[in-house]
Amino acid sequence: MAARVNRALLVVAMIAAPVSVAAEPAFGWRAPLKCPGIDDVRARVERRLGGAIEGAVRGVEIEITRDGNHFVAQIDARALTVANDVRTLRSARCDELADAVAVVIARLASDVRAAEPKPHAAPPKQEAAFIADTRGPDETVRRDAVLEKAPPLRHTWGGGMRLLALSGIGALPRINLGGELAGYVRYKRHILELAVGRWVPQSARLDPGAPARVDVGLDVVTLRGGWGPEELPIRAWLSGELGSMSGEGMSVVDPRTESGRWVAVGGGFGVAWPMTEHARLVGTFELAIPLFRTTFMLQNGADLYQPAPAAARCALGLEFGWR
Repeated sequence: MAARVNRALLVVAMIAAPVSVAAEPAFGWRAPLKCPGIDDVRARVERRLGGAIEGAVRGVEIEITRDGNHFVAQIDARALTVANDVRTLRSARCDELADAVAVVIARLASDVRAAEPKPHAAPPKQEAAFIADTRGPDETVRRDAVLEKAPPLRHTWGGGMRLLALSGIGALPRINLGGELAGYVRYKRHILELAVGRWVPQSARLDPGAPARVDVGLDVVTLRGGWGPEELPIRAWLSGELGSMSGEGMSVVDPRTESGRWVAVGGGFGVAWPMTEHARLVGTFELAIPLFRTTFMLQNGADLYQPAPAAARCALGLEFGWR
């Protein structure tokens, strides 16, 4: 009788005991001995995921075999994707093949996590206090929304050098050509620039076809001040110029070289298009108005050349600097 009671108690205990089922592994791994083991592959997957793989991938089977001088991996993901999803990878080295398999498994895990519904949990109290909007105690904004609206980082100071090829009309006879070297400093959105320019001498004749002429050249120093934000490639400025005009008489009775002052004010705008972090392609347009105009004349009083009331210029070149 006692033996029957003991057997009955044993049956009841076995029925009442909880049934433990081993969790299905994330993936099955069968490979030759020279290939990385399953723990190595799991670590590679989790490095790419930035976290544990558990709960994201289940039932994926990977088998690696040799095919001549290559290793072949068969990745069977049908149990996960519920589709005819069998992928084949090949590589001459099993270690490289294990890396490729880890990339595929990490992608599957990311896809599964992205497809899972996101819980709508209220943010913790301390986080809500940190991201509280000033509109009221009960109104909060998401941290990522605040970060998206934050303005980009701007640098207070900047500067650099610029080399330009110049073309214009008005200051010298005919079409003017020259070059300019400039250095600039930027403080927030304000730019201050100092430039030195030289224009190629051009000829002005007393009469068309006559040999008597004067070759007029111009050397000028320009100070510019204006607006040029770091985050935009456009600029605008006002300018003041101080320089010297030289005129050399050719085929005249008294071939002397004379000079006169060049003083002008003006303004312009330009574009500095970034090519690299420290190099930009620059194009500008500028208008200069001389405050007085030097006149070059023959000894008998005949006028040879006088600058126009306004000089227009355009320029193209390169700028090197920071910010």
